[in-house]
Amino acid sequence: MDRPLRDELVALTTDLVRFESTADRPDQLVACMDYVAAYLAAIPGLIVERSESGGKPAIVATLRETRTPALMLNGHLDVVVGRPEQFVPQVRDGRIYGRGSQDMKGSCAVMLRLLRDLAALSERPDVGFQFVSDEEIGGAAGTGRLLAEGWRCAMMLCLEPTDLGILYAHKGCMWVELALPGSPAHGSHPWEGHNPIGDLVRGILAVEARYPPPAGPDEWRTSVTPTALQAGAGSRNQVPASASVTFDIRYTADETPDAVLAALTECFPTATPVVVETGAALYTDPAHPAVARLASLLERRLGRPPQLFREHYATDARYYTSAGIPAVCVGPVGAGLHSDEEWVSIESLVELYHLLLAYVTS
Repeated sequence: MDRPLRDELVALTTDLVRFESTADRPDQLVACMDYVAAYLAAIPGLIVERSESGGKPAIVATLRETRTPALMLNGHLDVVVGRPEQFVPQVRDGRIYGRGSQDMKGSCAVMLRLLRDLAALSERPDVGFQFVSDEEIGGAAGTGRLLAEGWRCAMMLCLEPTDLGILYAHKGCMWVELALPGSPAHGSHPWEGHNPIGDLVRGILAVEARYPPPAGPDEWRTSVTPTALQAGAGSRNQVPASASVTFDIRYTADETPDAVLAALTECFPTATPVVVETGAALYTDPAHPAVARLASLLERRLGRPPQLFREHYATDARYYTSAGIPAVCVGPVGAGLHSDEEWVSIESLVELYHLLLAYVTS
């Protein structure tokens, strides 16, 4: 019975995967959004607004004349870099393999088909669909901008991959750089200079003692992870003039960004932390009626209670909860997120479609 639906979801997903829509390929971001726009143009009576900021295109489609639908669905079409063959999708063993298949072009395919079917109803529901292209680099020019421009709702569903569970909370994020000054000297006369590598090592060890790295996904605490180091100008016999370190910080609700910055200043007394980018945390009460209704529909389809969980990474849903609008993530089954072998389950795309159809129309 679901064969035509299944076939179209496969076709749409594989078409979208073929676009190398990474942050450094603006032509491919535009081409991918053109594909979405062409699909939407064939649906009678849609209200479609296309916009762009900083070279990052976005589309919002609604079934009614409104900028504040009751429900907003959100998906991103940008992906992280991949090997060339990952942009040649493969369909086998009930899965679609390829960059972005799981994160999250499969979900965007579901959104397109769902839009078409909802538009054909005699009474169109009050729902909007956002397609953005900068989630992987923070979302400020996409979901964040759309919110600031007045695209609001009573509830948002961000269709990130969740293995058909409900992600109701995730950590806040912050990227910080520190430059440590040194005093260059000949490597054989270290006493004539000041080596910032020593400061770098001591600081990193102090950070690790203060924020022990979580041993696994169930350890819900702030993490401060060094991700990039730089020292010296390439000379093997010179005490370097400077060193630098970049930290990826994921903080929980009981920690503030200011507290983390203060701790970094204590660990690196010769440096001043510079915040490169920040992202708020996500939290929606899992007992919220809209979330409870989603969980009930999932349980009916799956035959078991869905997993409600927290995550360590960030999503665009945080923009809406930061504005006081409840938002959660729900999406398909897959694996290989940002890896060399990413895939999404075709059956879970079909399940996601039926879940959203029931949620929107019930």
